[in-house]
Amino acid sequence: MKVFITGDYCPINRADLSLDTSKKILKDDFKVLLNEADFRLTNLECPLTSHDNAIIKSGPSLKADPINILFLKENKFDIVTLANNHIMDYGSAGLKETLIHLDDNNIEYVGAGKINTERDIIYKIKNDVKLAIINVCENEWSTKNREGFKASGFSEMDMFYLISKAKRKADKVIVIHHGGHEMYNLPSPRLKKTFRYFIDCGADAVVNHHTHCIGGEEVYKNAPIFYSLGNFIFDNPKQRNTIWNYGMAVTLSISKEKITYKKHYFEQFNRDAVIQDIDERNLPYNIENLNRIIKNDSTLNEKFDDFVNRKQALYNAYIEPVKSRYILGLINKGFLPSFWNKRKKIILSNLISCESHREILSNILNRKID
Repeated sequence: MKVFITGDYCPINRADLSLDTSKKILKDDFKVLLNEADFRLTNLECPLTSHDNAIIKSGPSLKADPINILFLKENKFDIVTLANNHIMDYGSAGLKETLIHLDDNNIEYVGAGKINTERDIIYKIKNDVKLAIINVCENEWSTKNREGFKASGFSEMDMFYLISKAKRKADKVIVIHHGGHEMYNLPSPRLKKTFRYFIDCGADAVVNHHTHCIGGEEVYKNAPIFYSLGNFIFDNPKQRNTIWNYGMAVTLSISKEKITYKKHYFEQFNRDAVIQDIDERNLPYNIENLNRIIKNDSTLNEKFDDFVNRKQALYNAYIEPVKSRYILGLINKGFLPSFWNKRKKIILSNLISCESHREILSNILNRKID
C-alpha cells in the first residue's frame, strides 16, 4: 500500500479556483506522484463554505469557496484530514457544509465531525494490508464543542487508548497530528517527547503539519516521525521567498512488516502560483542539520530557548496585567473596568488551552519567577 500525504491545503488568494476554474496548479511531475499512490491525503486547513458568520477568536478566520472541491477531486485526493485550528472558523454551519461537499464528491474525511461518532480514526485496506489513520490536533478553537460538532483534539491519555484501539483492528497505525510552533522548523522538546510517546503507544508512523515550514524527521524504534510537512497549497501575499513557500510531501510504502518512506520537496505559491518540484539542495535550510539537532536533546533545548527569547516580547504583551493593588481593588469593586477586556480574555484562553502556546507561556513565566 502506498499512501501519499501533504501538509496544509488552504485554497485562498491565487489558489482560489473561483477566480479561474481553468487554473493549473500542479505540474505533471507532481501529478505522477499522486497517480502512483493508492491513497492520497491532504490537510484541509479551512472550511469550504459560503457562510459568513465567523466564530469569535484571536487570529485570522479562514474559509474558501466550495468550488475548490474540484481541485481535490480532479487530483484524486481520497481523504482529507480535518483536525486543525481553522476547520471550525465558521462554526458548525461551516463544517457541516464542508462535509456535504466532501460526501457529494466521494472524498472521505477524518479528524472533525459530529460528536459521539468515530471522527478521529479511519481504516483503509489494500492488498491485504489494513491501515488505521488517526487524526488529531492541538486544542485551539476547533476542538470546542459547537452545536454538536468539533475537531478532534488530543491528550496523552486519550491517545494511548485511541492508538491501542486502532492497533487491535489494523496492521499498521499512522498518527497525523496538527500542531507545533508556527514558522519554527524544529520540534519543541515537548513535541519530540509527545510524538515518541505515540510510537511507544503502538503507532507505526507520525506525520505533523501546522508550522507553515518543513521540519526535520527521525526514525524512532523503526518508526518514521516527520515533524512538519509545511504548506501544500497556501498562498500568502505577505510571504515570498521565505520558509513559508517550501513544502514536503511523503509517500509511505506500507506492508504488514514495515513502513518505508520517500520525501518529495516542492516550492509553493512563491513568485508563480504553482507547485513545482525542487531538489533538497534548493531548500532555504539544510534538512540534515535539522535532523542532527533533533537527535541531540541538549542542542534541541538550546534552539527552543532561542525561539522563546524571540517570542518573549509578544507573549509579555499578551499577559502583562496591571500591578497596582489600589487599581486592582477598584477593578474588583466594579469602579474600574478590567484591563483584560473580552479580546484579551479570548487570547489568554487560547494561550492556556493550546499546548504549543502554553509551552512558550510556561517557559516565559518560569524565567520571570527564577
